[in-house]
Amino acid sequence: MAEPFVFDPANEVHARARRRLETEQVAWFGTNGRDGYPHAVPIWFLWRDGRALIMSEPETAKVRNLRADERVLLHLEAGHDGEQLTVLRGTAAISAEPASTWVERIGEAYTAKYDAWLQRLGLTTATMAERYSVLIEVTPHKLIAW
Repeated sequence: MAEPFVFDPANEVHARARRRLETEQVAWFGTNGRDGYPHAVPIWFLWRDGRALIMSEPETAKVRNLRADERVLLHLEAGHDGEQLTVLRGTAAISAEPASTWVERIGEAYTAKYDAWLQRLGLTTATMAERYSVLIEVTPHKLIAW
Protein backbone atom coordinates (compact mmCIF):
# COMPACT_ATOMS: atom_id res chain seq x y z
CA MET A 1 0.00 0.00 0.00
CA ALA A 2 1.17 3.50 -0.77
CA GLU A 3 2.44 5.73 2.00
CA PRO A 4 0.14 8.52 3.22
CA PHE A 5 0.67 11.81 1.40
CA VAL A 6 2.46 14.49 3.41
CA PHE A 7 1.86 18.13 2.56
CA ASP A 8 4.98 20.26 2.16
CA PRO A 9 4.17 23.65 3.79
CA ALA A 10 6.89 25.32 1.71
CA ASN A 11 5.14 24.27 -1.51
CA GLU A 12 2.56 26.93 -2.48
CA VAL A 13 0.21 24.44 -4.17
CA HIS A 14 0.36 22.08 -1.16
CA ALA A 15 -0.25 24.94 1.28
CA ARG A 16 -3.25 26.22 -0.69
CA ALA A 17 -4.71 22.70 -1.01
CA ARG A 18 -4.37 22.13 2.72
CA ARG A 19 -6.00 25.47 3.57
CA ARG A 20 -8.91 24.55 1.33
CA LEU A 21 -9.22 21.12 2.96
CA GLU A 22 -9.39 22.83 6.34
CA THR A 23 -12.06 25.36 5.29
CA GLU A 24 -14.17 24.02 2.39
CA GLN A 25 -17.50 22.69 3.57
CA VAL A 26 -18.44 20.40 0.70
CA ALA A 27 -16.37 17.93 -1.28
CA TRP A 28 -17.19 15.18 -3.74
CA PHE A 29 -16.40 11.70 -2.47
CA GLY A 30 -15.80 9.02 -5.06
CA THR A 31 -15.87 5.27 -4.51
CA ASN A 32 -15.76 2.32 -6.88
CA GLY A 33 -19.19 0.80 -7.34
CA ARG A 34 -19.76 -2.93 -7.34
CA ASP A 35 -21.04 -2.62 -10.92
CA GLY A 36 -17.64 -1.23 -11.99
CA TYR A 37 -18.84 2.34 -12.38
CA PRO A 38 -17.60 5.23 -10.24
CA HIS A 39 -19.96 6.51 -7.56
CA ALA A 40 -19.61 10.15 -6.45
CA VAL A 41 -21.60 12.05 -3.84
CA PRO A 42 -21.26 15.45 -2.18
CA ILE A 43 -20.28 15.16 1.49
CA TRP A 44 -19.46 17.24 4.54
CA PHE A 45 -16.04 16.44 5.99
CA LEU A 46 -13.59 17.46 8.63
CA TRP A 47 -9.87 17.65 7.85
CA ARG A 48 -7.96 16.43 10.88
CA ASP A 49 -4.48 14.97 11.41
CA GLY A 50 -3.85 14.55 7.68
CA ARG A 51 -7.11 12.72 7.02
CA ALA A 52 -10.63 13.56 5.94
CA LEU A 53 -13.36 12.39 8.33
CA ILE A 54 -16.81 11.84 6.86
CA MET A 55 -19.99 10.99 8.75
CA SER A 56 -22.33 8.66 6.84
CA GLU A 57 -25.54 6.77 7.24
CA PRO A 58 -24.64 3.07 7.54
CA GLU A 59 -26.63 1.75 4.56
CA THR A 60 -25.38 4.10 1.84
CA ALA A 61 -23.80 3.07 -1.45
CA LYS A 62 -20.52 4.69 -0.43
CA VAL A 63 -20.30 2.53 2.70
CA ARG A 64 -21.19 -0.63 0.76
CA ASN A 65 -18.61 0.27 -1.88
CA LEU A 66 -15.90 0.85 0.76
CA ARG A 67 -16.50 -2.59 2.23
CA ALA A 68 -15.51 -4.03 -1.16
CA ASP A 69 -12.82 -1.56 -2.30
CA GLU A 70 -10.94 0.94 -0.13
CA ARG A 71 -9.71 3.11 -3.04
CA VAL A 72 -11.33 6.58 -3.11
CA LEU A 73 -11.15 10.15 -4.38
CA LEU A 74 -11.90 13.31 -2.46
CA HIS A 75 -12.45 16.20 -4.87
CA LEU A 76 -12.96 19.87 -4.00
CA GLU A 77 -14.67 22.31 -6.34
CA ALA A 78 -12.36 24.31 -8.61
CA GLY A 79 -12.33 27.41 -6.39
CA HIS A 80 -13.73 30.87 -7.04
CA ASP A 81 -11.47 31.47 -10.02
CA GLY A 82 -11.93 27.96 -11.45
CA GLU A 83 -8.19 27.40 -11.31
CA GLN A 84 -7.64 25.71 -7.94
CA LEU A 85 -8.02 22.03 -8.62
CA THR A 86 -7.66 19.89 -5.48
CA VAL A 87 -8.11 16.13 -5.71
CA LEU A 88 -6.88 13.57 -3.20
CA ARG A 89 -6.50 9.98 -4.23
CA GLY A 90 -6.26 7.54 -1.36
CA THR A 91 -7.83 4.85 0.72
CA ALA A 92 -10.70 4.91 3.18
CA ALA A 93 -11.62 2.81 6.16
CA ILE A 94 -14.75 2.59 8.24
CA SER A 95 -13.89 3.42 11.82
CA ALA A 96 -14.53 0.73 14.40
CA GLU A 97 -15.22 3.46 16.99
CA PRO A 98 -18.85 3.86 18.05
CA ALA A 99 -20.38 7.20 17.07
CA SER A 100 -20.44 8.42 20.67
CA THR A 101 -16.65 8.02 20.94
CA TRP A 102 -15.72 9.84 17.78
CA VAL A 103 -18.28 12.59 18.40
CA GLU A 104 -16.51 13.28 21.69
CA ARG A 105 -13.22 13.47 19.79
CA ILE A 106 -14.28 15.63 16.81
CA GLY A 107 -17.67 17.06 17.77
CA GLU A 108 -16.46 20.51 18.76
CA ALA A 109 -14.54 21.04 15.52
CA TYR A 110 -17.38 19.59 13.43
CA THR A 111 -19.89 21.88 15.13
CA ALA A 112 -17.64 24.91 14.58
CA LYS A 113 -17.46 24.11 10.86
CA TYR A 114 -21.10 23.15 10.21
CA ASP A 115 -23.17 24.77 12.96
CA ALA A 116 -25.10 27.12 10.64
CA TRP A 117 -25.98 24.23 8.30
CA LEU A 118 -26.88 21.95 11.20
CA GLN A 119 -29.16 24.62 12.70
CA ARG A 120 -30.99 25.04 9.37
CA LEU A 121 -31.64 21.28 9.42
CA GLY A 122 -32.70 21.31 13.08
CA LEU A 123 -29.72 19.15 14.07
CA THR A 124 -26.75 19.20 16.38
CA THR A 125 -23.56 17.29 15.79
CA ALA A 126 -24.73 14.71 18.36
CA THR A 127 -28.16 14.20 16.77
CA MET A 128 -26.61 14.04 13.32
CA ALA A 129 -24.21 11.34 14.54
CA GLU A 130 -27.18 9.24 15.66
CA ARG A 131 -28.33 9.00 12.04
CA TYR A 132 -24.93 9.34 10.35
CA SER A 133 -23.37 6.81 12.70
CA VAL A 134 -20.54 5.56 10.48
CA LEU A 135 -17.26 7.46 10.45
CA ILE A 136 -15.24 7.11 7.25
CA GLU A 137 -11.54 7.96 7.56
CA VAL A 138 -9.86 8.92 4.29
CA THR A 139 -6.07 8.71 4.10
CA PRO A 140 -4.65 10.52 1.06
CA HIS A 141 -1.84 8.92 -0.90
CA LYS A 142 -1.59 11.38 -3.78
CA LEU A 143 -2.45 15.04 -4.27
CA ILE A 144 -3.49 16.26 -7.70
CA ALA A 145 -3.60 20.04 -7.54
CA TRP A 146 -2.65 23.29 -9.23
